Amino acid sequence: MRHWGIKNIVIGLLVVVAAAFAPTTTGTAAATTVAPTTSIASDQLAGRFAVNALLENAVLLITNIKRLAVGCRPLKLNGDLREAARKHSYVMARNDLMSHQLSGEYSLGRRITLAGYTGWRKVAENIAAGYSTARLVVRAWWASPSHRRNIADCTLREIGIGVVPYGGRYWWTQDFGRR
Repeated sequence: MRHWGIKNIVIGLLVVVAAAFAPTTTGTAAATTVAPTTSIASDQLAGRFAVNALLENAVLLITNIKRLAVGCRPLKLNGDLREAARKHSYVMARNDLMSHQLSGEYSLGRRITLAGYTGWRKVAENIAAGYSTARLVVRAWWASPSHRRNIADCTLREIGIGVVPYGGRYWWTQDFGRR
């Protein structure tokens, strides 16, 4: 097991304590895994949108704890996957619809590639809406066989997480990858 360092342990503890005192809300979740695609098209996302980096970091920490418990190495945060996850969370929020591919939206593989995550061999995605804490959303994903399969897939090595507050609730995306 890797040495996380005092700073990371303290940050992790702060996230866990903050999550313990946050209000609870029920939400919904969905998962998908796809094979590589070779198509590339331009994607445009108008304007800026808000993200919650603290919740994104908490999801990373809790997801990696789950992975360590099943013998997988921790996922490394990837900026390109994070960009794809954040954009997808925003598109779901803007449309008030949780889906892996909304009408007119590119497929997961194409979204990942357009965000700059190229040369990948495998990608997967977990999405959710309505959960108020990282602890609750990861718990819901872990309780679902398809979501757990993505989190506990030891062949996946990198992750991007997008948490977008919009319309009075949080929209969550985990994009996993392996090059």
